[in-house]
Parts: sequence; structure tokens; C-alpha cells
Amino acid sequence: MLARAQPRDAYRQSNFDARLMASGREDLVLICLDDLIENLGVLQIAESRKDRAVRSRTLTRCVTALTALEMGIDRDAELAASLLQFYGAAKSLLLDSISAVDLHKIAQLREDMAEIASAFRAAKLA
Repeated sequence: MLARAQPRDAYRQSNFDARLMASGREDLVLICLDDLIENLGVLQIAESRKDRAVRSRTLTRCVTALTALEMGIDRDAELAASLLQFYGAAKSLLLDSISAVDLHKIAQLREDMAEIASAFRAAKLA
């Protein structure tokens, strides 16, 4: 699979796989958040360059990361309902971006995800 990929995609995939292999269960949320944040940045660049192929691949990666985050929510946790609603709205924004990307909303989503990742890192250290 990696032999047929673009070199940057092969590197990205091997880096992601290495992080997964070396991580504990508690790190998986941060890995998904980091991947989502990175891909939202790539989406912004792809849209500004009008690169539809990269935009399509990146949207798929973003939706996949959000789906993984949704599936990983502990439904009994205090913030479960809020996270489910937020991730669902984020997924809707990304699916709407298939036809037209709103760069302002994508930038805001990226900032929001960075704040969530920061909160998860702080909780992990506490």
C-alpha cells in the first residue's frame, strides 16, 4: 500500500501508525485530535489553492477522525452529551464542505479542536 502512495502520504501514514503502536489507551483521543487539527490545516491550504483532490482526501481523513472520536466517547461521562453534539456539528460542517468550504468556519473549528486537545492534555497531566 505505501509503495503506491505519494511519499508525503506514506510518511504521514507511517508516522500515524508508529504513534498508535507506541501509545496507550489514554493517548488515542489525543492522537485523533492531533490528526484532525493537522488535517483541518491541510484542508485550509488545499481550499486556498483550489486543489480538489487534496481537499477530498483531507475531508475524508477529518470525518474519519471525528467518527473515531465519537465512537470513543464514554456515554456515561459528564461531558458525553456535549461532546457528541459538538462532534456531530463538526461532522456536518465537514460534510457541507464537500460542495463549498467556508474557510472561516474551518479555522474556527480548528481552533476549537486545539482547545479541546489542550484540555485533554491538561487533564492527562493532572
